[in-house]
Amino acid sequence: MPLPGNVRIFGTTFLPGSTSYLLGPANATCQAALASADGGESMTATPGVTMIVRPGGIGPSTDLACPYIPAVRAADEAFRQGQAFCSHPAGEVIAQIPTRTTGLYAAVVLVPATVKDQDIRGSGDGSDPAVALFTAQAGSDFANGQLIACTLPPAQGAVCAASLRFFLATQAQIRTRISTASLTQMQAALSSFLTAHHVG
Repeated sequence: MPLPGNVRIFGTTFLPGSTSYLLGPANATCQAALASADGGESMTATPGVTMIVRPGGIGPSTDLACPYIPAVRAADEAFRQGQAFCSHPAGEVIAQIPTRTTGLYAAVVLVPATVKDQDIRGSGDGSDPAVALFTAQAGSDFANGQLIACTLPPAQGAVCAASLRFFLATQAQIRTRISTASLTQMQAALSSFLTAHHVG
């Protein structure tokens, strides 16, 4: 996968035997966080890119992609017995990315610079748009979500595009259960969305 010249790959080992990688701006500083109590794992390359590898705990895992993926919303409502509170602000552009695989889902979200989404770090600062990719495995009353989000100036859109593509190709847990052909189609759908919205 070709990468723009102004990026760097950061890596960290949360637990022995598994390393997570995050693609961010070359001048970024990276921090990793492990919530040992509930197993939450996240990485942040500042400025710009946040990845949630594991939200930690069954509630946060089920909630993460709830506003963006209908199947996760249904699972969240079942898990919370109808008490799910998941919504997203008006003005966002959300597109489902077909996985062609039962129980696995993905959605890409564009957040305009003036829109604040509490679930997407860095969004709504008024100057830079945010773009995020949510992936999830969902059953009737549970879901497992992951997230990569990027908020950088439009001139650095190529970094955001590369970061989301890198996550889908190498870090998203669902990728290991999707055929090579379907994953290729997902990457094409993601690239089309990013191009259509002038990211990258």
